[in-house]
Amino acid sequence: MGAVFNTLPLSETENLSNVSPNRADWLTSHADATGLAVVEVERLWNRFKQLTGSRDQTKIYPESSTVAHELSNDIFVKNFLKHIPRSKSDINSIPFGNFIIVMQWIDSATVQDKLAAIYHYLNNGEPIDSFMISKLLKHVYRDAKDDEIKALSLQFMQQLGGNDQVKINMSQFIMGVQRAIPPNELEELLKFDIIPAHLLDEASVLPSLQGSSSNIRSLDNFGSNDQVSDEQLRQIANQVANRDWSRLAVALGFLEYDIESYKVTNNNDSAAAMLELLRTWREQSGSAATKNRLKRHLDESGFPELTYILN
Repeated sequence: MGAVFNTLPLSETENLSNVSPNRADWLTSHADATGLAVVEVERLWNRFKQLTGSRDQTKIYPESSTVAHELSNDIFVKNFLKHIPRSKSDINSIPFGNFIIVMQWIDSATVQDKLAAIYHYLNNGEPIDSFMISKLLKHVYRDAKDDEIKALSLQFMQQLGGNDQVKINMSQFIMGVQRAIPPNELEELLKFDIIPAHLLDEASVLPSLQGSSSNIRSLDNFGSNDQVSDEQLRQIANQVANRDWSRLAVALGFLEYDIESYKVTNNNDSAAAMLELLRTWREQSGSAATKNRLKRHLDESGFPELTYILN
């Protein structure tokens, strides 16, 4: 994966590595440098802050304590960060600019290119064998017995066209995955949107952050009464708490990891966890955290009867 990422146009954001995130043009400067929408950069900045556990840290040091503790113990996160190119001026760090360019690539890359990157990620670009797959599966199925892991790894290798005695190269891996998984399903599995297309369209009609040259309308010209209130978020959280509220969290863009983390920090209080997730969504979405947008998420997640709260 590192071999793939090292070909990216990282120089586009090099001159921003020492810019303070407190500057008004922090997000818009990165948007201009990468061609991303400001709202996409804003979403990635919030994800970056989750990784660092800080509101103003502009670099990640994967080998140090600056990675949030719960993430630093996740082998998959650690391995992914290991492949992101480092800063030229600080070889131990991943600047925010490099991070967003990598995320931009993942958003736009073809299925074949993503499979090539996954191949590099799995074994640092080296041929894959059943022993390596067994090591990987032990992290996924922690309670499985050795013979179960061995059987799963053999099945994996057979699906890719190999066996427990053969190593698979990148071409074989890509062809094997494409042969084993239907194209539409594979595309959906590998799909990654920084922000879904329909939300980008919606955000484009909202006023941009100060300093943006892409949308010069003033916030004063936008109806503030369409913003979601804290009381409305509280009502929604209470209503979904005794149901499958994780569906709403997923619709809001949170990962399974995020949901579990919020459950733990709120002592498994579903209403409190959902309220905190909703507040985080509102903060991350900024001016795009509208009633209509939240209504759409309620519809998508199977709670259309709660949209009245936002009227």
